[in-house]
Amino acid sequence: MKTIKNIKTICGVVLLLTLSACDFLDVAPARKASLVDAMKDKAAVENWIYGCYHSVGGLFSTQDIPLDMRSYEGSTDEFVTPDLWNEHKRRSIAYGTINSSNVSDHRWRTYYGSIGNVHLFLRELENQNPSFLTEEDKELYRGHAHFLKGYYYFRLLEAFGPVPIIDEYISTSTSKSEFPGRSHFDYCVDYICNELDEAAKRLPGSPSVDQEYGAGNKAICAALKSRLLLYAASPLWNGDFPSRNWKNTTFETPGYGKELVSYQFDVEKWKHAKTAAEEAIAIAKDNGFKLMELEDAALIAQRQDVPVTGCWLPGVDISTPEGEEFAKRVLLMRYVSASDPLDGNREIIMTMRNPDNDRNTLETYRAGMPRRIIKNNSNTWVGGYSGLSPTLQAVEAFYTKSGKLPARDDNFTSSDNWLKSAGISDRPEIINLNVDREPRFYAWITYDGADIGPKLNAGKSFRVDLRDSEKSGYNPTDAVRDQCQTGYLVNKWFSPRTNWTASSQELKGNLWPYIRMAELYLNLAECSAELYMANGDNAELQNALANLNIVRTRAGIAPLSTADCTDIMTIRDWVRAERRNELFMEGHRYYDLRRWVVADQYLSKGVREGLNSFVGRVKNPSIETFNQRVKVEGDYKWDNKLYLLPISQDELYSNPQMMQAPWY
Repeated sequence: MKTIKNIKTICGVVLLLTLSACDFLDVAPARKASLVDAMKDKAAVENWIYGCYHSVGGLFSTQDIPLDMRSYEGSTDEFVTPDLWNEHKRRSIAYGTINSSNVSDHRWRTYYGSIGNVHLFLRELENQNPSFLTEEDKELYRGHAHFLKGYYYFRLLEAFGPVPIIDEYISTSTSKSEFPGRSHFDYCVDYICNELDEAAKRLPGSPSVDQEYGAGNKAICAALKSRLLLYAASPLWNGDFPSRNWKNTTFETPGYGKELVSYQFDVEKWKHAKTAAEEAIAIAKDNGFKLMELEDAALIAQRQDVPVTGCWLPGVDISTPEGEEFAKRVLLMRYVSASDPLDGNREIIMTMRNPDNDRNTLETYRAGMPRRIIKNNSNTWVGGYSGLSPTLQAVEAFYTKSGKLPARDDNFTSSDNWLKSAGISDRPEIINLNVDREPRFYAWITYDGADIGPKLNAGKSFRVDLRDSEKSGYNPTDAVRDQCQTGYLVNKWFSPRTNWTASSQELKGNLWPYIRMAELYLNLAECSAELYMANGDNAELQNALANLNIVRTRAGIAPLSTADCTDIMTIRDWVRAERRNELFMEGHRYYDLRRWVVADQYLSKGVREGLNSFVGRVKNPSIETFNQRVKVEGDYKWDNKLYLLPISQDELYSNPQMMQAPWY
């Protein structure tokens, strides 16, 4: 296995052997000598197969990071950004302007190109059968090949729905009439499951600390399979697909004919998904993965010289045991997303590349930081871009300290007073909505009057001012592109160890989490919740509550009981609310709203709201003017075609068997 550094720099073989022609099956074969050279010794063989991981992390760093403002996953109701940032992919979905002419084919071509490269590797491994490789070596490489095919096909399936399945290297001489069309969704799911199962037989349980986090192993295979089967059991693919007549016209899937989608609900899919989630949790535990807890965060904080009680919090008295633990929970939830396995974070099962050496990723972290934080030695302000702005809907979705939604907590301030000052003597700008909230709110949301850091400003916390135009407030002449859109910023991703001084401003990054342990518990909770909703089995209700409570308790929130599940807030509602909060800004919301077939409720025109930090264009507004509920600017809308990404016109022309997604 190669180290992080080595895998990232080995791209020569990938560039030599990957796609380069006009459609996704047209692979330009390398010269015979090149293929022989690619397997001339063990190092060359490993360079090839590990180089096939380039699009697992490499594509993520430039196109698909959930927080990268150019990505489709950034188009949900979690946050908005300034229009002047001009993130085409995010806006084309959020504004409903995407079509087969303007859609980027980068994701499609890159993943299919990577699949073709893996098939070419497998062909040459068998054909050349290098004598210097042991059978154990070859089985390990086959394991990585199976994993990569499973991963790349899953990424295609979640974005495009049913896709063509190609299970071998296809020559450039293949005629268009032989190109496969889309396979039935369930057929694709079975194929990917089989690839992940075959990979798991051959791969290690988990990587060692100095190896690439993203390379396949048993825990990742099981976790990815859990996500896949959860999606497959969900309404979009289990009876409620919105287009009722979408099917192939010529190509047929073995066993399914021309059908592409199952239009009948099948409860067995939820049972299969439940089994997969249980197995994924067990395999992850067996290989040392676990939820991060207080003692884990304390150890990381100690190594990074970060105070375990973090920053000042409104209404929290850290001199009391309860207040001290609450503050520690806030720091814990910071470290869940702002640390990585190299720091000792064993919650993250699969990660993407290292942003300490990735300018694009570090710029993403900076996007949610206040605009002016500290002056450097040249007397110039240094800070972030103050534009990664959570919506009021996202802010209001986090629970109160009682573990309930603010709108349904009788002990929380009434909604007509949410946007009024909380009356904190030295911080009158803090409003009631931002007081008495759960730890994740304070860990991941930046609000006017908040302290962030805790070492950010020359070893001290930084008090945020989102109203003063000379700080991070609206200013039509200073940093015109970088204006907070909603009165809130994202605090989830930059590390608590970040310490800017007049002479040094280095943003501390970490490996990007793609799958973590909390998701698996939420997967299992959702499966049991849906089985309870389908058949009324009380044991499933209790199992759903138990797994939800594992995540809630770790976050410092009171556990749920059967009494909390009512007609107003069902167990399904609790599961979906918990996913929204725990997985905030990790790219899940895009797929969750679609697979639940509820995107129209959350992504339609006029739904996204914020505080009046930008819409009113008022410099230095009063507390009352700033804290008004307003519609976020932008031509947001929802259209049912957006349940799937379209296939580009070029790909449709190249493959006459290919069906376009509905309504494009």
